[in-house]
Amino acid sequence: MSLNVNHCVPEDARGLAEAYLATYGPLSRFHATYYCVPEETLLKGFEEDFRKEIELQHQPSATQEIHLLKVNDPSTNEIIAFAIWKYLPHGYRAEEDSDIQVNEQPEGTDELLLRHVYGMTGKLRSEHSGRHEAHWCTHPQHERRGAGRLLINWPFAQADKDGKKCYVDASPIGYKLYKKCGFEQEVGEMKINIDEYAPQFGYGTVRWVALLREPHVV
Repeated sequence: MSLNVNHCVPEDARGLAEAYLATYGPLSRFHATYYCVPEETLLKGFEEDFRKEIELQHQPSATQEIHLLKVNDPSTNEIIAFAIWKYLPHGYRAEEDSDIQVNEQPEGTDELLLRHVYGMTGKLRSEHSGRHEAHWCTHPQHERRGAGRLLINWPFAQADKDGKKCYVDASPIGYKLYKKCGFEQEVGEMKINIDEYAPQFGYGTVRWVALLREPHVV
């Protein structure tokens, strides 16, 4: 059975939270930030965050246009992958972007590390306003089924028609797929030494790469 991309609805919030935690929970930055927080507490917090994001996609603002997209397993209806595509308009201001504000966090969160990461993310987004920006993940149990590529390719037709570039912050797990999908230009990076915040894990320095896809001639 073929896979299809659809917009998320509020009832999807829990499934998105579960896929997000399964994908990013084991990664060094995420683990160092939340290792003292119980899993169910994290799930409830992410579920609420996703519910708010889903509601925002129907209320375009001057800060950004948001699309939360999902791919469901045809046989179980489980969310196996999702993406958040945003259009960052010219004049984008990181301090107005709710996605990277450190609001109330669960007890045990390393807020200093979180602020560092969000600060770097906001700086890169500000440098690449006027472009489509993506956040994407595939549940580890459903990799290599083509769901990630479907979600990444979703905005390309409109971006090409409008002559707009697409931008991503590529973590090590997504870098190769983004490259295959046409994000060819490296235009920046984020580096953070996790050992400055959680030396007990010995994670060292983690790097993300900012990638651009140029619009194709329609």
